[in-house]
Amino acid sequence: MRLDDICLVNADVTASDDFYREGVGLERRMRNVRFADFVIGTGPRLAMWMRPSIAETVGAAFPSAPGLPFRVTIELPDAAALDAASARVPSAVRLAPRRASGSAAYAVTDPDGFTSVLVASATGRPRIAEIELAVTDVVRTYDFLERLGFTPVAADGRLHFDGGNVKLTIVQADATVQAAASVPADASGAPAVSAAEFASWSRNGGHLMLAIELDSGEAVDALHADLKARGLADSGEPALYEWGARSAYFVDPDGYIWEIYAWVEEPR
Repeated sequence: MRLDDICLVNADVTASDDFYREGVGLERRMRNVRFADFVIGTGPRLAMWMRPSIAETVGAAFPSAPGLPFRVTIELPDAAALDAASARVPSAVRLAPRRASGSAAYAVTDPDGFTSVLVASATGRPRIAEIELAVTDVVRTYDFLERLGFTPVAADGRLHFDGGNVKLTIVQADATVQAAASVPADASGAPAVSAAEFASWSRNGGHLMLAIELDSGEAVDALHADLKARGLADSGEPALYEWGARSAYFVDPDGYIWEIYAWVEEPR
């Protein structure tokens, strides 16, 4: 299973476009009056979709409660690109070096208050390296992600899944709160997320949508029926949208929005 888009639900697509294109230095793929997305290597794209449009599309299932904390880590091509981005973005805050590589990292906050972490790629290839989700029940979310088709990968104290050239990580929500207060999150005395790291999580109550591309419209219909039978709130039966995809939208118990879709015809 592969994450295709990581979509921030925003208020102003122009402001977001300017921030990620001119500030962070990402390559824009497409833009219209309500949507923009950016190509980052061969992994998932980073997208922005204006709240009124996505709320209308998702319908009554659109979450009414604030969104939980999450974090997107973006690898830029090299240290020079990282330094240039941090210099262009006024909100950039230098974080402690990443433990695994010792490389620099910066937290940047966009006009909607969404925070991402920028690091330099060790391979020279940009990508979204990781998406971390705070969830209220890791067992329930683990089961849900397996049902969607994501494969668990070797753990390092947290729960990871292979998202297709991106690591999808789930963290107990109250562990993030404990980390912010510098309180150990487990019996080992090591917080799942350090207090410094938690400062780089988006905590603005905004919402996140994760898009999964399937092979066919029939596959969309089958997965929709399965998820609906499990009690997830949905946008209604799968539909063919003007951009050429057969899609359906779900909201999981933590308020994360999931799009399942397949390309079935040329955009109208």
